[in-house]
Amino acid sequence: MNSFKQIIAVLCCTFTLISCAQDHKKNNMKRPIEQLYSNVDSLDYTTMPQYFIEGYQSGCFYEIYINGLLVFRHYENVGLMNHATPINDMILQSGLQEVTVKLFPLGKIDGKEYTTIDADDSFRLKIFKRDKKQPYEAGDYDIVKEYYAPLTNGLPYYEETFTFEAEVPYNLKGWSESQILTELDQKELEKEILDFYDEYADVIYNQNEEKWVRIVKNRELEYLMSVHYNDSKNSGIQSRIDHSINVFDSKFKEKYPLDKYEIIFGGNGRVVTLKGLIERGESAYYHAIEEVEDGESYKYKYYTYLFLHKPKGSNKLEIIR
Repeated sequence: MNSFKQIIAVLCCTFTLISCAQDHKKNNMKRPIEQLYSNVDSLDYTTMPQYFIEGYQSGCFYEIYINGLLVFRHYENVGLMNHATPINDMILQSGLQEVTVKLFPLGKIDGKEYTTIDADDSFRLKIFKRDKKQPYEAGDYDIVKEYYAPLTNGLPYYEETFTFEAEVPYNLKGWSESQILTELDQKELEKEILDFYDEYADVIYNQNEEKWVRIVKNRELEYLMSVHYNDSKNSGIQSRIDHSINVFDSKFKEKYPLDKYEIIFGGNGRVVTLKGLIERGESAYYHAIEEVEDGESYKYKYYTYLFLHKPKGSNKLEIIR
């Protein structure tokens, strides 16, 4: 009888341990978004250059494009400081990189109409880099390129394209082998773009985290590799993870129609996106989001660009940036 009780006790302990182990495993399972960034191999190049771009303006609004893809826009009548934007994910490989600067008049501000860019307005741009492998101190970087826009009176719009030399240890496939979208039937392409945006909006609205991870995987892995050299534990990636998780956990859900748009091509015609015509500089697509800060809930529209391409051998649009 005592032996029987001992067997029962051992079995009970075994089941308890198994149950606890299963609960522990369940509680420590990573979400699809977290798994996306953690299943990567570490990189250890001799140098790990990180490139940044920063614009400074007075009396105008501006947009900055790298290799034809919009990376930064500023449409507020205030100056910006310390807004360096990483651009490695727009640099597919070493060599010449193309920069396009677009400047716009301020429009109507405080009852006054500004319809031109004038000589007393200004815009300058700085491209700089630092080595991720080296300890960083404020101001510790190498300037790669500085640009000053030669403005004159009465300009309704200003645009200039120039290049800079980048040297990176990686090679990204990106859109380098993608189909040239500008050579396709444009009406059919527009329909495909709209269908893709609608499907993407459904994924966000239905909070289908697993499907979202599948359709952004290439973009995110190339971003992680190029901008952060697969350092998935740094604060930049953690902020990216936190934001994405917040989207899929938010109780505030709304599927909005696209704003009026124009079709914008980049990457030598291999990449396409929809730029909105309502909110200056913003994407035509946006979704609902709720954030909590200091106990206060904030609900707003979150605009996000989707840069699409058709990979070589495929006739389906995919997100690449």
